[in-house]
Amino acid sequence: MAVLAAVVRHGSLSAAARHLGLAVSVVGDRLANLENRLGARLIARTTRRQSLTEAGRLYLAEMQPILAAIETLETRIRDLSSIPQGTLRISAPFPIGRRWIAPFVGEFAARYPDVRLQLLLEDRYVDIIGEGFDLAIRGGPAVESEFTGRFLVSIRRVVVASPDYLSRHGSPFSPEDLDAHACLVFNSGGHFHADWRFGRGEAAKIVRVSARLATSNSELPVVWALAGMGLTQKSFWEVREHLEQGRLVTVLDDFEPDPASFYAIHPVSRSQFRLLSLFVGELSDYLRQRFPA
Repeated sequence: MAVLAAVVRHGSLSAAARHLGLAVSVVGDRLANLENRLGARLIARTTRRQSLTEAGRLYLAEMQPILAAIETLETRIRDLSSIPQGTLRISAPFPIGRRWIAPFVGEFAARYPDVRLQLLLEDRYVDIIGEGFDLAIRGGPAVESEFTGRFLVSIRRVVVASPDYLSRHGSPFSPEDLDAHACLVFNSGGHFHADWRFGRGEAAKIVRVSARLATSNSELPVVWALAGMGLTQKSFWEVREHLEQGRLVTVLDDFEPDPASFYAIHPVSRSQFRLLSLFVGELSDYLRQRFPA
């Protein structure tokens, strides 16, 4: 069952073999043995592509809860040991992941040598269950019913531009003035706009800004702002060094929004996993020390 799930998830026998740490021939044999035992073809394969048959789709759908139950049982048994061990797959947005989560993961691995960790840094919402993740770091606060979330940290957001850009184009005095400015936005949908938050409490509002430059890489707007190409709204820690050294300055300070909150999101079914609880607890402490209230 696990081999079939890996082949479907990774798209090929060879990719599944790399993920499982097995030879391609072993993966092929196990899949063939499964199909022989069931008396049905589960995956239709050609030289160019593969796809699930009707029997394969039914089998995959029905076996997922079985695999999850086995994983839960094995994790509970492992958790009986006093030594943390097991595997965690973690997803995080690229900026906060590269700057904060990745160093913590390294430290955690050094403290607990029997733990294996895999960290994926991508600026998208992964399918936590479908892609086999144990934990995802996400901006909140919305959490779907099948997941639970633990608050990690709140981070200020500011609008910044280079002194050169402001000398040429002037400073905006209200969010509405952004219509007359070049905005540099991050979004994952390929749009030339973004929704920026301004104000706090009852004065909070969302302003849709049109972009001169847009990207699906969340770090590029800072690069463009440093080059004098426009304004961008970013987390304070992403631009703090540039602000301190005068390469960027903040604007619209009177309209600064409520801080953005980040959460550790994981399936409710794994809430009692000792390793997951340990990881999230230590990550929370780690971030609180670096982002004081």
